[in-house]
Amino acid sequence: MKSTYETLQKIPLLRHALKEEWRRFLELAPSHDYRAGNTLFYQGNLPLGLHFISNGRVKLIKEDRAGRRQIVRMVQGPDLLGDRAFFADKPYRCTGEVMEDSTISFLQPHHFWAIFGRNPDTLRLLAQRFADELGRAEDYMHCISVCTINARMATRLLNNSKRPEARTPKGEFLLTETRTELAQVLGTTPEAVSRTLAKLSSKGLISVSGRRVRVLNEERLRLSACLHDSLN
Repeated sequence: MKSTYETLQKIPLLRHALKEEWRRFLELAPSHDYRAGNTLFYQGNLPLGLHFISNGRVKLIKEDRAGRRQIVRMVQGPDLLGDRAFFADKPYRCTGEVMEDSTISFLQPHHFWAIFGRNPDTLRLLAQRFADELGRAEDYMHCISVCTINARMATRLLNNSKRPEARTPKGEFLLTETRTELAQVLGTTPEAVSRTLAKLSSKGLISVSGRRVRVLNEERLRLSACLHDSLN
């Protein structure tokens, strides 16, 4: 449990919490373990509180009227989750589904404001967070609209290769997403994902074996990637 608390303190909102705020948070926001595939909240439902991811990862899935699903973002702990719907007091725009075994705390609205509502630093940190998220969203939309599938894939692979938990002792890294999930993130089809991976492999930039990927030429792969780092 101690490691969970220490990880939570890496979230800026909690890292800057006063001693009494931190004590009350631990008292009122117990942590729970979730398995891959568990759903935290559904698109269209009103938020009942705020989620704090200690470790693990959650994907945000948007579904249209035809039932087509797209992953619009993946949230890696330690981080907040569902904060836009929570602070706007509006329904979730996406469904939150756990991607890998995760530890997540949950804080009800009246507890949040009782703990943090009188601290001006809280508002400053939240404003900064929303501004950062807006910038990433703008970069993502630009990338999906302008960058080629090769560039988007190269960017995604470079981002995945930086994740310590995904690396193997042999210097490879594991694709933690399925081909379908990658396609939803990159705005394409699973078939295009497979073709693009094969193309990058044939150029000698990467090698692929199932979900195991090795970057063979990082400099060339980086030259093929998008100019911004929005596909994380």
